[in-house]
Amino acid sequence: MAFELRRGYTRMPHVYQQPPLKASRELYVGNDPTATVYIMESSGGMVSGDRNDITVKLSPDSRVRLVQQSALKIYPSHTGDTCHFTIEVDLAERSRLEWMPEVLIPFVDAKFQVDTTLRVASDATVLWGEIVAPGREKRGEIFDYQSFRSNFKIFVDDELIAFDSLHFAPRDVALGSMGVLEGAMYVGSIWLVSPNAKDVDVRALQETLRVEEGLKAGMTRLEGNAIHCRWLAVNQWTMQEEMKRVYALLADMV
Repeated sequence: MAFELRRGYTRMPHVYQQPPLKASRELYVGNDPTATVYIMESSGGMVSGDRNDITVKLSPDSRVRLVQQSALKIYPSHTGDTCHFTIEVDLAERSRLEWMPEVLIPFVDAKFQVDTTLRVASDATVLWGEIVAPGREKRGEIFDYQSFRSNFKIFVDDELIAFDSLHFAPRDVALGSMGVLEGAMYVGSIWLVSPNAKDVDVRALQETLRVEEGLKAGMTRLEGNAIHCRWLAVNQWTMQEEMKRVYALLADMV
């Protein structure tokens, strides 16, 4: 997907897609020039050996909001092959991208790897979220998948400012043990990169974070005008609502 600013509104003049991935048309709220595009996975989920690739390019001054239509389901790997999901994002000068996906759910015996790379101009803004579930909790599937691996990188003007790697192999390590997830089941993150991030009072915002039994959160400032917030939770909906609240606050601040 390639976005450009045309006559005051962000348009998507170039899009190449193949089933099962599909992007909607640009949608707009009132007079807001931000283009909202829904990303759909028509197959219902990824099966062993599947590969999804998403590339997003924002031209100067464009503003985009990407929304996943539903949770991403990773089905059992009966062949032993890993599902791969690659996301490449390139933000040009003064552009802005918001991405708040639905939860990622690895089923029993699933094997999944996601590689996300954000390349951001120093005066561009990106607000990015992610949520990982332990499995289909309501069916009693808690950490029954084979492996989950996530490599997340942020470059600002070609300088690497963040590299976050998660590797969960429940059959090798007890994920609920001390020093790992310590009883939590859901992992959530929000990343903000913006020239205006320096004006965000991280300490004041952190004091508003909802912390209680079964919900832990922390926020930190990174070099390169970036902020990262991570949650560990027992309940998906409690964490998701709190993440949406913080996400909205950050969106308004920058």
